[in-house]
Order: sequence, then structure tokens, then C-alpha cells
Amino acid sequence: MISLRGVNKTFARRGGAPLQVLRDIDLDVRQGEVLAILGASGCGKSTLLNLIAGLAHPDSGSIRIAGQDTAAFTDWRSVGYLFQDDRLLPWRTTLENVSFGLEAARLPRAERLARAHRALESVGLKDFTEAYPHELSGGMRARAALARSLVNQPRILLLDEPFSKLDPAMRAQMHAELLAVQAEQGITVVFVTHDVEEAVVLADQLVILQPRPGRVRERVALDLPRPRLPEQAEVAERVRQLRVRV
Repeated sequence: MISLRGVNKTFARRGGAPLQVLRDIDLDVRQGEVLAILGASGCGKSTLLNLIAGLAHPDSGSIRIAGQDTAAFTDWRSVGYLFQDDRLLPWRTTLENVSFGLEAARLPRAERLARAHRALESVGLKDFTEAYPHELSGGMRARAALARSLVNQPRILLLDEPFSKLDPAMRAQMHAELLAVQAEQGITVVFVTHDVEEAVVLADQLVILQPRPGRVRERVALDLPRPRLPEQAEVAERVRQLRVRV
């Protein structure tokens, strides 16, 4: 579903030498797979996600989605992006926030609202459609942002540490909801995290980036049975092993 070959990215710096953020990135993500990208701060994780999303372009190398180079890719509604901040519009209700992404598609209002209702129900917010962002808890806002990312029925979902600000209990709930939606819809998921435990709980495969510039240091397949809970012995042992390698 996603393929990167020889990807390099450098940023110009005012008054200084250019900063190479990524070097020679080769990466494959299979359809329906959940891939975690791990690494220390500054190793280029978010930059890599932005390149896949088409929000930035590599200096060299290729990025392909479903066999098509991102420079020519047009079906960006099939790619959802969940940022670190929920980015909900404060003057819109939850339902209006979730349906916002459908307005550019010029769908009939009834269809937009029906799809938004389904997305909110899938994340457990069907009773909060008329609430405004300031009336929602942090966990509810995170779920609303996830629903907004799902409303376009994406084939690919990109996540940039969207659960990092949640408490452990709410984070675990969001993990369960994300995996339930992913399994039901067969979405390909790529997410960035600093949290080794989160990566082990969620991912089928993880990639560890080495700074600087960011390079793929290691790929790890996670074949543990689901559901995975942090307190399970084999999950805890895999987390322990990986923490010394990140």
C-alpha cells in the first residue's frame, strides 16, 4: 500500500548549513498493516509522516501509494491524518467538526451528516453530536478527531502521536477503539510514537529510526496475539527488550 525508496529530506536553515533530516529511507507498508515509527526526538518521524501524507516532498527518492507516486497521486481523501492536537474548530459542534472534511467533496448535506453520525457512533460519541469542543473532555476530543479522520472512509490512516496527552486509562481505550475500527475497515495505519509500550500494543511491525539524519536502524515484526495488554507477561517482556534499542 505504501512504498518508500531512497527517500532523502533536507531543510534549509537561516544563517547555517542545510539540515538533513532523513537519509536513504526504504520502507514498505502492506495493505491492512499497522506500522509504528519509533525513535528519539529529532530523528525525523513526523517529517516522514508528512512526506507520506503529501504535505512535504522528498528531495530525492520515491514515495508511492497504491503503486502511484505521491507527486501524481490525487485521491488524498483516501488518506486520513490525525495530528498531535485535535484541531477541532471551537465554533462548530462535534457533528459539524466531523462532517467538515466532507464539505469539499460537495456531498449532499444529508449524506454528510449521515456519514458523520456513523463515524461518531464508531468512536462512542453518538450522544455528543451537538456538544462544542469546550464541552468535551480531552478523551472525547481525541475521539472526535479520530471520527473526523475516519469520515472520509480512508484506506490509509496516519497518526502523529495523537494520544500522547491522554491519561493511561483513556489512552488504552483509544487504542482499543482504533484497533476495532482498523480491523473492521481494513485500514492501513502508520503512526508515530515515542512510547514503546504503545507501539507494541498496536503495531504489526515497527521501524526504529536512528538520528541524525534519520535512518532506518531496525525493523521489528510483532507477532504477539491480540488483544495485547501492557500487563501481559509477553507484552511487557517485548517492551523491555525494545526500550534498550530505541
